[in-house]
Amino acid sequence: MSPLVNPAALFKLRLPCPRRAKLWPPAAAQFDDACRLPSFAPLAGVPDLLELSTAWNEGGLGVRAAARGVGNARWCHPTRPEDSDGLHLWIATRPTGESHRAGRFCRRLALLPTGGGRLADKPVAVVATIPRTSEVPAPLPDGSIQIDSKLLADGWQIEAFIGAAALPGWDPAEIPRLGFFAAMVDRRLGRLPCFAPPEFPWDSDPTTWAELELTT
Repeated sequence: MSPLVNPAALFKLRLPCPRRAKLWPPAAAQFDDACRLPSFAPLAGVPDLLELSTAWNEGGLGVRAAARGVGNARWCHPTRPEDSDGLHLWIATRPTGESHRAGRFCRRLALLPTGGGRLADKPVAVVATIPRTSEVPAPLPDGSIQIDSKLLADGWQIEAFIGAAALPGWDPAEIPRLGFFAAMVDRRLGRLPCFAPPEFPWDSDPTTWAELELTT
């Protein structure tokens, strides 16, 4: 039975996102333990299968994710991003905490470990739809997201740098926080959200998202 109240809604999740000078390429990215987000899988009532780290600099947002325990079969189709296996992110560059509908400063991205390139064997980042959006953000500029992946025996690993051009309204000097939600999508296991139970409307309602505090 679903809980009557989202447990995460009893408090506002504000998670530190440290600044790091180098976030791309992956070999030079300065991710460390301070960048790792805590797991709220027990709170959300989902399996604890995803490790997620974030960091930022003036150029954009860096993300590192690893999914383990999901097998080695991937279903990644860039033309069907909402259903594709991978890491899905909801980002609001100007969060208000009040509107239940996403607007032009909100972006949903599907970071897929495979499915791109001529042979569909390369990682790819694509825009996915946020239901009930009040105003669609600007199109994703070509080359504004860098992505790399590794396929593991029991899952996948993704590293991505989401450039400022991919984040409408990005201005960390003026607004040093982001609305943020993440979920792992897996064809076999379904949708595994990071900060709320699967039954809640986190895919469309920004008031259910956590916040990343862009710290220095």
